Amino acid sequence: MRLPSVRLHREPLIVLLSLGLQVPLAIFLGHYTDERIFMVTGYEVSSGLNPYLPHLITGVFSVPSVSGTFPSIGDPPLWPLFLGAIYRLSYNITHNIFLYNFAIKIPVIVTNVALAYIVKNILRQQGASEKIIKFAWLFLLFNPFILLTTAAWGQFDNLTALLCVASLYFLSKNMVKKSAVLLSLSAVLVPISFPLLGLPLLFLPKKDWPKMLQYIVISVLIMVILWILPFYLLGGPTPFSSNQAAIYFMRAGGMTPFNLEELLQDKVTLPTSLGFLGYIWIPAVLIGYYLVYRDPPQTFNDLTQKAIGVMLIFFLTFSWVSEPYMIVIIALALLALPFTKLNFRNFHFLWITTLIFMVFSTNFFQLFFLVSPSIIASLAQADLYIRSWRLIAMFIVVVVFQIFAWRLTIKMFKRKKVQTANC
Repeated sequence: MRLPSVRLHREPLIVLLSLGLQVPLAIFLGHYTDERIFMVTGYEVSSGLNPYLPHLITGVFSVPSVSGTFPSIGDPPLWPLFLGAIYRLSYNITHNIFLYNFAIKIPVIVTNVALAYIVKNILRQQGASEKIIKFAWLFLLFNPFILLTTAAWGQFDNLTALLCVASLYFLSKNMVKKSAVLLSLSAVLVPISFPLLGLPLLFLPKKDWPKMLQYIVISVLIMVILWILPFYLLGGPTPFSSNQAAIYFMRAGGMTPFNLEELLQDKVTLPTSLGFLGYIWIPAVLIGYYLVYRDPPQTFNDLTQKAIGVMLIFFLTFSWVSEPYMIVIIALALLALPFTKLNFRNFHFLWITTLIFMVFSTNFFQLFFLVSPSIIASLAQADLYIRSWRLIAMFIVVVVFQIFAWRLTIKMFKRKKVQTANC
């Protein structure tokens, strides 16, 4: 009877230890490009400026690196509006860049802890072993890749992962309204979860038209209210304009084979003549849905497995994949770990490969721009000598990842053998 008591006393201490790691990362580190755009976007929204248009920012922030003209934010309006509120409550009052940096990360840190507990509780309800439950919980609280891409980097893809996981769980419990709200909200925050929006329609019983209609109506309403309408309120371009499409579909690189374009042409956008490659993910995902249609998920474990397969197809055919995107796959993989052919070796390969890529892409080193302003100039200087080799290393890592991930995708879609009764 004493063991559960010890666990109850140790658990808060473990969470506090995780927070003790995340808070310093959140205060002092931040991605050179993304975090500066987040900071500037918060100021723009707070000042009534359109965050989807470039503005010259001078004399606002106390550090020279957060001044000048910045690219517009690529996220839908919900996150920029949130950044505007954070700016008002932090930098607008304190004028401290580190506190502002930390304030932007607070939702990310809270999400890391919440995701750890949600995954832990779902695994327990699904009958996973205590060993795997403990591993998943500790992994989300302490894994270096998770902490570096969230608390340090500042990206909020873990929130997308949290909403996706919770949505699929509610769907498996026949709570269609909650599932629709959470999944569509995840797509409104970061469109990387957009390919999952059709999955519930293949999970619900084929003749249950009222719930299917309910799911569609709720999803459409949320995306219209929280994605499309705010574009007009902010005075920005329509979400489906050519400029917005270019942001999502014309970028080339990241953790994809399209990073070869940077090596050969020194560009991070697709050539105009090859612009169609930015849309090949659409037929690829449709093929994935056909495979789901042939073998529709019956349980939460099936649902998680199919979600991993669809998301992998999307990432493997999309023209730009940033390292934090992988958090969605990792969260789903933790849930699938005890019940599918996704073993520990495959699971660790997912995040270790991405972490290695993060080093070659220099994104790891860019996290230190606030505490070491000269690091960006040092990286540029070093790149004069190693750029070609670095880009080659990035491409090699991507090729290895592609081979591994496509094999894993095939496993996720492999149909279960149907046992027939003897006559």
